[in-house]
Amino acid sequence: MEKLNVGVNGFGRFGLHLLKFWLDHKETAQFDIQYINDDFLDIDKAHDIIMNDKYVNFNKYQINKANNCLTFHNKSGEVSKIYYTNAEKEDISWIGKVKLFLECTGKYATREEASFFLKGDTEKVIISQTSWDCDKTLIFGLNHEEYHSDQKLISYGSCTVNAFCSLANFVNKKYGVSDCDVNVIHNIPPYKLKDPKSDTLVRKFCTLEKSSPNLLNFINEKNFNVNYTLIPYDGVSIFDIRFKLDGRQITREDVISSLEDAFVFGPLKNLYAFDEEDRGPEPYICSPYSAVLIKENLKVKGDNLYLHCYFDNENSVNRYFDLVHFISEKVKLEMVPSIKSQKADYVQPAF
Repeated sequence: MEKLNVGVNGFGRFGLHLLKFWLDHKETAQFDIQYINDDFLDIDKAHDIIMNDKYVNFNKYQINKANNCLTFHNKSGEVSKIYYTNAEKEDISWIGKVKLFLECTGKYATREEASFFLKGDTEKVIISQTSWDCDKTLIFGLNHEEYHSDQKLISYGSCTVNAFCSLANFVNKKYGVSDCDVNVIHNIPPYKLKDPKSDTLVRKFCTLEKSSPNLLNFINEKNFNVNYTLIPYDGVSIFDIRFKLDGRQITREDVISSLEDAFVFGPLKNLYAFDEEDRGPEPYICSPYSAVLIKENLKVKGDNLYLHCYFDNENSVNRYFDLVHFISEKVKLEMVPSIKSQKADYVQPAF
């Protein structure tokens, strides 16, 4: 079957990372990005960002812009042509022409706002941030199999939710979790560094604090705490997690062995990875993993497990990509009555 046609609304940091990740995995992706819209960036500014971004590197592509289109030529000679628009929400010309509308602006996360895009042939809106009243929040690797065709407005959660929840779910199933603390040291986008007001530390509410109890049945407001600090830095972010286990006697070696097995062969395959020593955040720029755990910083003290992780929050788009890929397969099956009853075997693209 042909790939599903989709359009992306929003070409900020998330949209930029999504474009690069899709181009790099286009061969196995079950969807084609045919349109990109941004209400602030015209095609010239978007092209300049693609050519000169500090972190997202498109060097392996020959890139051209002409006639409101961006074209990307890879080394094999394959061409990806994307129609680019610079319009306000109400004037996006391709609304209703794509099966999936990928809402990546960070502006339209409520049911009322996102429902605007459900027109014509567009069957679903997949929101790149937390939505408190969407039909379903689906975290790839945690509950994405709970997708149902009736779900029209779907949220992928957030960067912190994707980095934390699947890992926490595994730890709970393996050892049992009675309470948990998470300290997040989070970057800010490069353009905000130009604002003098951003030159400080800011403690803020994190969506993880509210989302996790909704997604994980062993976490609630009484046994879960999140400290979330924004810092004047545009690189990779940090998680420090403390799990209090249900009184089980464990060793550091046992935890490392269990996690390594889960990362390589088990339910967390392609979602997380270990690094032996702490080399700082820079090596994990554009990492395909939800988080990378530092083995030398993993500690077991009594019934407390301490994990130190780096995660490129802007490149959490890899889990968004996985979710869109998975939903695209499902929608394609729904479009063909004769095979509706067959189960699609999702194969996550190899990194």
